[in-house]
Amino acid sequence: MIEIKTVHDARMRKEFIMLPWRAGIYAHDHLWIPPIISEQKKLFNPRTGYFFEIGEAQLFIAYKNGTPVGRISAHVNHLYEEKYDARTGFFGFFESINDISVAHALFDAASKWLKDKGKKVVNGPQSFSVYDSVGFVVAGLNVMPVVGLFHFAPYYKDLALACGFTKCIDWHCFLVKKIEDYQPYLEEIRLSIMKDLDVDFKTLVKKDMDWRFREIIRIFNIAWEGNWGHLPLTDRQAEMFYQELKMIAIPELTIFAEKAGKTVGFIISIPDVNPALRILNGRLYPWRLFKFMRQAKKTSKIRTLIMGVLPEYRGQKIDDVFYLKTIEDGIRLGFTESDCSLIVETNKKMIGALKPLCAEQYKTYRIFERPIA
Repeated sequence: MIEIKTVHDARMRKEFIMLPWRAGIYAHDHLWIPPIISEQKKLFNPRTGYFFEIGEAQLFIAYKNGTPVGRISAHVNHLYEEKYDARTGFFGFFESINDISVAHALFDAASKWLKDKGKKVVNGPQSFSVYDSVGFVVAGLNVMPVVGLFHFAPYYKDLALACGFTKCIDWHCFLVKKIEDYQPYLEEIRLSIMKDLDVDFKTLVKKDMDWRFREIIRIFNIAWEGNWGHLPLTDRQAEMFYQELKMIAIPELTIFAEKAGKTVGFIISIPDVNPALRILNGRLYPWRLFKFMRQAKKTSKIRTLIMGVLPEYRGQKIDDVFYLKTIEDGIRLGFTESDCSLIVETNKKMIGALKPLCAEQYKTYRIFERPIA
């Protein structure tokens, strides 16, 4: 018998967070990167979670014969309603054993909550937003995700389809392997492009980080305006991003484009520390942190986390120079692979800019949707 309970206090929030461990969903899956438990506690607490400033959410836990076996969130985003439509609600943070009855019960509970909020369509997973964890993996299931992305049980897409969900949109991951092979001609190509560009490219100077970050947010909120599901970052989201960036940013891989002294674009790439994050198993114990930091230094891959160019400066191959310079500088820093994720399937220009680098599309995350009856 499947029983669904709503999460209503700190004890149940902890049970919601710990469910992937306690249900054994990833017990033998070496690709799973456990989330940091302390960060999850902040995220789901209505007093500290950024989402509760812009939306409402309800968490659910599924029990089978009294044992927790699945979880899901249902949420509405008031900024999304203002910008796009008021018909769509979302689900996220889905985890479940491979049991269709559990999945049905979870999806139905989320849908009912959204229906009571006046929604006609349920879309997800988005946990909580398009800039957090999105989609179930539908391709590249046997490849570990890069830092900032998540691994899911391979049967989740099948459960979604069996429960009546259909494709909404795909997000792709691209990888340039053996980047050192491109070294002989990368600079030549970049300089050839730049000779026709009246644009300066500068790397981050740490003492300038505060005002540079304000430029990043300003450009991001404008440049991503046309992207699927984009919502400008709130002040709380921007501050969270800034604090994370201060810890992980590599100055040589944080690059700005300037024209006549004005910042018109940026690109940020970071080391892929996901393999090392497994050591933490979600907990920031000092001895695990020491092992993590030691292992993180061994990573050979970088991930291009985010890029933006102001609309009036597009079509000038600034994005091409960003990619080329990132790989050049990555080689100098000892990296051998360069990842660019996530790129929504409708962003043909950004995908096209990766073709000269022979980037391989190696993983796809899919957002699903279903009408609410």
